[in-house]
Amino acid sequence: MEQIRAGKTMSCKRCQFRKLRCSRTEPCDKCLQAQQTCEYRQDDRKRRPASRQYVTSLENRIASLEGLLMRIKQASPDEREQLLEDVSFDQWLDVSSSGYHVVSKTSTAESPATCQGKVDQPSGLQAGPQGFLIYHGPTSIYRIRTGGTPLSSFDNTSSEGQFDHVAQHFGIDLGDELVMVALRQFFRWQYPHFMFIYREAFLRDHFGQRDKSKYWSLPLLLSVCALGAVMSPDQTQAQMSEQFYAAAESIIIVSGLTHPSITAVQVFLCLAFYQIGKGDLSKGWELSGIAFRMAQDLGFQKDPKHWISSDVSLATAEDIEIRRRIYWGCYTSDKIISLILGRPVQLYDAAGEVEHTESLPDFPNMATWLPAGVNISRMIEPGSSNRSEGLITTFSQHVFLCKLIEKMLSTLLSRSSTANDLRRLSPSDDLELEFCRWQESLPDCIKWNRWEPPTTSLLPSVAAL
Repeated sequence: MEQIRAGKTMSCKRCQFRKLRCSRTEPCDKCLQAQQTCEYRQDDRKRRPASRQYVTSLENRIASLEGLLMRIKQASPDEREQLLEDVSFDQWLDVSSSGYHVVSKTSTAESPATCQGKVDQPSGLQAGPQGFLIYHGPTSIYRIRTGGTPLSSFDNTSSEGQFDHVAQHFGIDLGDELVMVALRQFFRWQYPHFMFIYREAFLRDHFGQRDKSKYWSLPLLLSVCALGAVMSPDQTQAQMSEQFYAAAESIIIVSGLTHPSITAVQVFLCLAFYQIGKGDLSKGWELSGIAFRMAQDLGFQKDPKHWISSDVSLATAEDIEIRRRIYWGCYTSDKIISLILGRPVQLYDAAGEVEHTESLPDFPNMATWLPAGVNISRMIEPGSSNRSEGLITTFSQHVFLCKLIEKMLSTLLSRSSTANDLRRLSPSDDLELEFCRWQESLPDCIKWNRWEPPTTSLLPSVAAL
């Protein structure tokens, strides 16, 4: 067979596949010797790889179109027609012969949330067997979902009406004044220790449309009332905490384990603190473990801005901030429980990628729900700062303190008792120095002075430190 000196710039398909040195003739020497068909690609040039900008643009377009489909699905007929009329697909991408060029003009189908959620890596969120979003890390053998319709990480299956009979079975009237009293006691005295519940969102859903709530559920209401009733000066009301707890536990054991959600995490954690407060340490430890494992299952350790395109419950900037608040509340609770019981932590700072929380505006008429010791008259003065900023400042310092507690538990308490004392001395000194620096850096408004007279009131938010 006569060889043609075609002057090919690339090897033939067979030589490329077998990694042989090709003579780049037609046919080539290797194929001729093996008596095999020699084939070259029609385009005798190396394919230019798609740019990162081009790939990102395609990913963003897919995410925005998925979001548009979800909005169309949930819209009324009139709203659906309006959405379809407003859609424009004017030349997102222009593929020219010279390569890929991304057009800067953005389609009106792209939502603001999608613009904020542009990322280079997949989120790791995907639908579980029940259809709810769960998190899979890079080594998970179940990490198979790469796209599709955005889902929601919250669940409304535990609606009020579905479990009303459980509350009635334990002698609880949800319309009774006792529920409001217990709620007020919780937010007045205990809320600074339970920052994994976002007060404004919980109360807004409680007094609003509960069937469409993201941050309210009946077992969460009952568990909060169980904690709040304990603080009631009325002995009869305080004894009702047992009924509140039993009702919340009965509901969440049935619905929470099979339907992981934000409110389920909050309920298990509230029940854990209730049991630890009663002295049932083993049950409290186990309930908190369920809460923290479920939080990891939902991907709380990853910043929510990285999966806006996958989770339709992250509709606003407020939703993102609330999700961060819940994560850091779980993180601090984990350290407090581990410190009290002298046991290893479960949520590690190094494994989390969540940004620190910021202050969100209060909704009107919050005076009833503010922590004890807050001077209402000062808060309404012109030029006064937002009343939630002091609580957020305290919470931020609490987060930093818990990071030191994590370091202390992992570097000191986990060491063998036979370790050399000299080896233990250096980290102990370093930790003591860090604790001192933390204490000295506290703002004056949240510093505690042990020499103050007993008549001086101690704010619950400061006591949390």
